[in-house]
Amino acid sequence: MEIDNKWFDAISIRTSRRKYELKDIEVEKIDKIQSLIEKVNKESGLKFKFVEDASKVLNGFKASYGMLSGAKSLIALAGDANMRDLQRNIGYYGELVVLECTSLGLGTCWVGGTYNKEACRKSINLQDNEELLCIIAVGYVNEEKSFKEKLVAKINKKTQNFDEVLVEKDGEIPSWVKSGIEASMLAPSAMNKRPIAFIYTQGKIKAFACRKNHNVEDIDLGISMAHFEIGAFKEGYKGEWQVVNGENVFS
Repeated sequence: MEIDNKWFDAISIRTSRRKYELKDIEVEKIDKIQSLIEKVNKESGLKFKFVEDASKVLNGFKASYGMLSGAKSLIALAGDANMRDLQRNIGYYGELVVLECTSLGLGTCWVGGTYNKEACRKSINLQDNEELLCIIAVGYVNEEKSFKEKLVAKINKKTQNFDEVLVEKDGEIPSWVKSGIEASMLAPSAMNKRPIAFIYTQGKIKAFACRKNHNVEDIDLGISMAHFEIGAFKEGYKGEWQVVNGENVFS
């Protein structure tokens, strides 16, 4: 996927939002979101879909911490259940869409479990072999976070230092690796686990999930890989992720 420079700025702005304004998203912005989704689906083979009226899916939804309220629209993230690395791809491409929404002045929130999944499946016409993994709530939000949002952010706050993310390295760290790691440290993480780490060796970066007991960690891996690539691109390094001998390698 061709990286858009505005996504780098969106990384530092993006934050999970749970309270939305009852305001429609303009057609021009919806068109831009759908345009990116079309590119994503064509390149990846995934099935992402923007749902403008998501009331049947989101009404009454309660997150683990606080309430997701007022969201009118969502982006459904699905794909062939037999696709190799489906969860990682969902995370990678889903986060690119999140950052596009952020750059358009919209709030977003990754939602993995407690929503009306069956209603969402029907709204996007999934086939029997296609799996709906999660959704992204999207819409307008107040600049100032609500009390509940601030409380959730405080509960979820967990800082990492550079060496906790880049766990192994050989030689001097180039600027593109530093920028990529710093961008990855700002990536959202399901349940605030932050289970992703990187290794820099022989001029290449390897990304991996530290724990392998739940699919959400592979989604987190894809999200972090997207952030790393955008950070590296900002420093003029145009690499790409490939699976080499079962490892996620960026070079």
